[in-house]
Amino acid sequence: MKTIKLTAVLIFFSLSGFSQTPGTLLTIGNKKISGDEFLYIYKKNNADNINKESVDDYLKLFINFKLKVTEAENLKMDTAVTFKKEFAGYKSQLAKPYLTENIKWKELTDEALQRNKKEIKLDIIFTKLPRNASPEDTLKAYNKSLQIREQIIRGENFNTVAVKSSDDRSVSKNKGHLSFLKSLRIPYNIQTFSFNAKKGDLSMPIRTEYGYYLVKLVDMRPEQGLVKVAHIMISASDNLSDSLKTIKKNKIDSIYLQLQKGGKFEELAKLSDDKASAKKGGELPEFSTGRMVPEFEQTAFALQNPGDYSKPVKTRFGWHIIKLISKRPPEETEKDKDKIQKTVESDKNRQEIVKQFVTSNLKQTFNYKELNSPEIVIDLLDSTVFYGKWKMPVTKKPDHVLFTLNGKNYFDRDFAAYIEENQKRTKKSDLKTLVNNYFKDFVYKTLSETEIKNLTETKPEFSYLLKEYHDGMLLFDLMKKEIWDKASEDTIGLKKYYNSNYDSLYSKQINYNISVFKYQKAKDAKKAIKWLKTSRTKYTDSILVHKLSKGDTLRFALIDAGNFTKGENIYADKIFNNPNKQTVINFPEDNLIIAINDKKISKGKPFDEIRGVVISDYQNDLEKKWLSKLKKKYPVTVNQEELNKIKTSFVKK
Repeated sequence: MKTIKLTAVLIFFSLSGFSQTPGTLLTIGNKKISGDEFLYIYKKNNADNINKESVDDYLKLFINFKLKVTEAENLKMDTAVTFKKEFAGYKSQLAKPYLTENIKWKELTDEALQRNKKEIKLDIIFTKLPRNASPEDTLKAYNKSLQIREQIIRGENFNTVAVKSSDDRSVSKNKGHLSFLKSLRIPYNIQTFSFNAKKGDLSMPIRTEYGYYLVKLVDMRPEQGLVKVAHIMISASDNLSDSLKTIKKNKIDSIYLQLQKGGKFEELAKLSDDKASAKKGGELPEFSTGRMVPEFEQTAFALQNPGDYSKPVKTRFGWHIIKLISKRPPEETEKDKDKIQKTVESDKNRQEIVKQFVTSNLKQTFNYKELNSPEIVIDLLDSTVFYGKWKMPVTKKPDHVLFTLNGKNYFDRDFAAYIEENQKRTKKSDLKTLVNNYFKDFVYKTLSETEIKNLTETKPEFSYLLKEYHDGMLLFDLMKKEIWDKASEDTIGLKKYYNSNYDSLYSKQINYNISVFKYQKAKDAKKAIKWLKTSRTKYTDSILVHKLSKGDTLRFALIDAGNFTKGENIYADKIFNNPNKQTVINFPEDNLIIAINDKKISKGKPFDEIRGVVISDYQNDLEKKWLSKLKKKYPVTVNQEELNKIKTSFVKK
């Protein structure tokens, strides 16, 4: 994101009490700017220092800002393709907090945060379904899953039915029995069944993107937290011969016996077949429930005290001796919350729930009326749409209104254009199903776009925020073109500026010793300025902070101090750019006080050594001259009556 900083360069402008449109604070050229817009920007940037005294100072900055934006708009910089694309991206992001979908996303995220505090143990039988399955294939898979359920209900052994019927690749090993899992690792539809079921309940077939699941809730418990262990492993797969299995078992038993006799785990870990962990004394990364094979996980979490180790444990990988290093209880950090929110928002099931919620609500909000079936566009389609290569034909066929939103018509050709733009390769099915699926997405997209367009009318704060980004982007592009690039690339002009201003600016080098204070309250600033001017011996930096902060470092604090020449420090540069004879200077627009403790002068440096400083000065000079031209091009008038209203609206507390 582009960062735009308004520079405190003054221009001459006229103040008049003439009659303007009510609420208009400024007129720049032919452009009127409301007092509300100024107040929004002023309050946002002066949250800790809102008072009528600072309004005039900020108004000067605001006028400079708006002069530049007016110039950019007259140059039609906001019509450039790159600008429009970038601004559309910002608009979409800025709109999110105001959208209807947020209501449902918050509900789903809160739900996930609560569910994530539980771990679930399930038995499952899976019936696979190909992606983009036809209605016939879907019905066939559903009926198969239903028949399997009836077998279990009749009392047939779950293990036997699972091994015989499940399409899960692990069923031959786990017989359909899963270990405890964190809820977020389980598909949303299955989660929902589990949190509404009783132990032992068997679900109806549950549809996921992969197929149908029959789910039995075995158990549910609070989350176990995190465990860190080390292990010694002797590999032994199930397909080894009996004699090799015996050799492997004897080896792990021998290592266990050495541990019991006082052998060091870290040394014996060098015998482990897990060579990666063997180099680290057998140490493994910290893990939570569901990350290891069940036998390993159960043993690891069962260990009680750091240093405890298990008897040899068999998994499908071999034999393990597991030593506990540490345990941590469950904890919920902001990072965890962000991760859960991202998981929720990337879940396809939840995305569909949100789409349905938004569609239902916005249809009512915008008076959705469907006038014709979307299937009317089938006559325009052909088989190439299944390959993502369909082109909308040129036809004289009259347009038909499919639906209206607040009386605005949306036609079949609008929908056809949407299909052309968003089509993707998909499994062949009947065009009727394809069209209806695309139509759901088209209606959702149209409703969402309509909501965003209406935000500028229904949410004034969004309108101002959007305007702020629009103007800020324009300012960045214009300043880059008119000032920054010119100053840095114009080597001849830069050297000419240096030579012309050598005596006044560069023949001497000034070094300021300064103390910089940040404050929240204007009354604290007044005291600080008074005390600093009275005696720097009596009111040292630490004493001043102690007296005014009252233990709150946000209220009054020393944020920088030291010796600086021009260009070395952003705070010292405020003094170089605003020279005066005062030793204590208040910058209310930034809530800063800068105390000049000492000033030393030495011989100036040659151009090559202070090129950066000269560029900065040259930019300021170019900007000052440019603003003078803009002031003549776009006369500025201030509605004094409106300005006085703004000032008197601030009541000192």
